[in-house]
Amino acid sequence: MALPVLVAAVCAVAPVVVWGQGAEIRPAAGDMAEARQLSGFEGGEQALRRGNWVEAAQLYTPLVNMGDAFARGQARFGLALALAGLGQEDKALQTLEGTLADDSPLGKAVGELRGHLLLQLADKALGERGPSAAAPWLAQYDRLTVKPNAERYARMRGAGEMPLADGTTANLVLRVGVLLPASGTLVGVGDDILRGMQLGLARFDGRRGVQVELLPMDASDAASAKASAQALVEQRVDVVVGPLLSAAVEAASDILVAAKVPVLALSSDRAVVGGGVHALNYLPVEQGRLAAQAAVREGKTRVAGLVPSTPYGYEVFEGFQSEAERLGATVVASTFYNPQATDIGASIRTLVGLSAAKPKGPVSATVVPFEALFLPAPAATLPLVVAQLNYYDIDRTSVQLLGTALWQDGRILAPSASGVRGGTFAVPPRAEGFAADFSNTFGAEGHPLAVLGFDAARLLVDLGAERQRTGQPIASLLLRPEGFYGSGGFLKFNTNGITQRGLNVVRVGEQFEIVAPALGLAALPLPAELRPAGGRRGFW
Repeated sequence: MALPVLVAAVCAVAPVVVWGQGAEIRPAAGDMAEARQLSGFEGGEQALRRGNWVEAAQLYTPLVNMGDAFARGQARFGLALALAGLGQEDKALQTLEGTLADDSPLGKAVGELRGHLLLQLADKALGERGPSAAAPWLAQYDRLTVKPNAERYARMRGAGEMPLADGTTANLVLRVGVLLPASGTLVGVGDDILRGMQLGLARFDGRRGVQVELLPMDASDAASAKASAQALVEQRVDVVVGPLLSAAVEAASDILVAAKVPVLALSSDRAVVGGGVHALNYLPVEQGRLAAQAAVREGKTRVAGLVPSTPYGYEVFEGFQSEAERLGATVVASTFYNPQATDIGASIRTLVGLSAAKPKGPVSATVVPFEALFLPAPAATLPLVVAQLNYYDIDRTSVQLLGTALWQDGRILAPSASGVRGGTFAVPPRAEGFAADFSNTFGAEGHPLAVLGFDAARLLVDLGAERQRTGQPIASLLLRPEGFYGSGGFLKFNTNGITQRGLNVVRVGEQFEIVAPALGLAALPLPAELRPAGGRRGFW
């Protein structure tokens, strides 16, 4: 987003007028500017805290030219954080140009942020185009006085090392077990995931003196997965990708975890991850989290959930509820309904606090206690749910509808589903470049999960090289704070097995409109202090 546009958007705000005792009181121009500046800083901080990067950028942009040098430095710091949250680290870095990393609290914070931005840009370039593209950013980092995150820097410097001088292609072989169905209805899915891994290895294998050896084995069900896991342990594999079925993950992980072999499971069932088993697939809980983030970004602080009583519904709502509360929103109401029922009026009445009978008049916006409603219903039944909300005259102009990837279905673009228009949901991105390569290589379009295999190959090569450089085990290398670059959205593994993934946030309009594209690399975490205080006021 170009900065002049942001400036125009903010400067369009009408002047402040204060009234008292029937007479208009106009503050002095200096007082008005100071009040506007203070309001902008407070609003910018609040927007950053709730992840509304666009609003934060709009609030900070006019402040970079207001007040003294110290205040302008504060504004540049906040604006750079907002742009980094949008994945625009290059613009964030430009925003900090001309500032000094002096010994004041603000100067130190700016110096740290500049270093983190350069590492972020280097990591993104490394993931997208390779070591040569990362080198210019790392060269800029070399010239900094303040150099944060030395370990991340060393990792990326290592990625640019040339192959061994004696001409060998590898001095470390990473043995990877791959557990996928060899029979049953999911054979095609498993085949495409394996093809995705092969495509990734054709591109990344051998880089940095590491070779990945794949050992595919059957995991069509729990029994075959258990037998295959035992065979892989005997073959001393370093890490396992798969299985795809949750029951197979559970059976295989008992053996693999006991042997201290990390597992990158392909199941979307959160119940089978943790304790050395990490989710490589997209988990429903992450879609719930992003739905809450989307609501809070829009300033919705009172939210509710109307959720199908299914394992999927319980899981996504748990993610939605915990994230909403973490961001300072209040879940004022929630109810679960039978997804097989054609009449869920009782659940809706419970949600909005109505009596058993439909009221004679419309339910005003003041009666409905929430500003956003989470509806993780499948596209097939979503119009029916929304129609019943309309029956109870719930004011849709003041209630934002939120969903999950189940909404990505052409049926909710039909006129009969017009009540869903304006709703937002999170969905895994389509990796266009990978999809084209897959089709050209194998002569057919791959399953959407094939990109998991491609990204697995990329991170496995990275993990092998890091093990060679640092001597650390794969299990600990998986947990690096910045996560991993992904063509299908970033991956950030956690100790509990739940993996954060980059997802698109999409709005339902005439078509599905991406309003917040998935990041290929996880955004920088916000610093604890968003307005570093004190220090010299002559900042530049």
